[in-house]
Amino acid sequence: MPDRLAYSNALRDVHPVEKIAFSLSFTVISLISGSTAVHLTVIVMMAVVVLLIAKIPFWYYLKIMSLAFVFIFFGSAAIAFNSMDFHEALCVFLRAAAAVSCFYFLILTTPVADTLSVLRKIRVPLVIVELMGLTYRFIFVFMDIMQKTHTAQASRLGYSTLKRAYRSAGILISNLFARMFRHADNLNTALQSRGFTGELRIMQRQFNFSAVNIVVITVSDVVLIAVGNLCSR
Repeated sequence: MPDRLAYSNALRDVHPVEKIAFSLSFTVISLISGSTAVHLTVIVMMAVVVLLIAKIPFWYYLKIMSLAFVFIFFGSAAIAFNSMDFHEALCVFLRAAAAVSCFYFLILTTPVADTLSVLRKIRVPLVIVELMGLTYRFIFVFMDIMQKTHTAQASRLGYSTLKRAYRSAGILISNLFARMFRHADNLNTALQSRGFTGELRIMQRQFNFSAVNIVVITVSDVVLIAVGNLCSR
């Protein structure tokens, strides 16, 4: 689903450097700032851009943000329980939520191929770029195998009782890792047979920079920094 949306959203034709700069600058500002107003502003602005400009389905965005918020909440709750500092726990929650919203903006609007292309152009070590691409690919393979195996087990009442559920889950995990290792070995064999030299070359789409977008990103960063300064006084 994220990959399909990345190729079909309304910001697909925007230069990936601009989207990465927008996401990264907001992430850095939210991580550095200790102002809850900044964190809330980032969350709201990212939601507005994703939903109203990129046209990502509301219910899907709500679903993935809710899942992230659940994990962040439990981590923040642990901090509050250990330190009894609820303000600090709230700041951690909002800071993490802001960073996650920036990350979701990027993956929902920018195909991973475009992101990897940018990393190549800024001279990130090739081995890191290729590992990122293969890891991203294997996430979807992993999820596909897991879903198909789980569906097959459920159709045979593999989860009808607690005892059967434990047994089915064990079989699912062992089968999943076995098939993933086999898939990785087959992929390596296929790459070597085609003369793989350490770089996966793919067609790269050409983009044009937009002066308007650059101005909007710059102004947004300035406004966000100003919000942090005003609220810290």
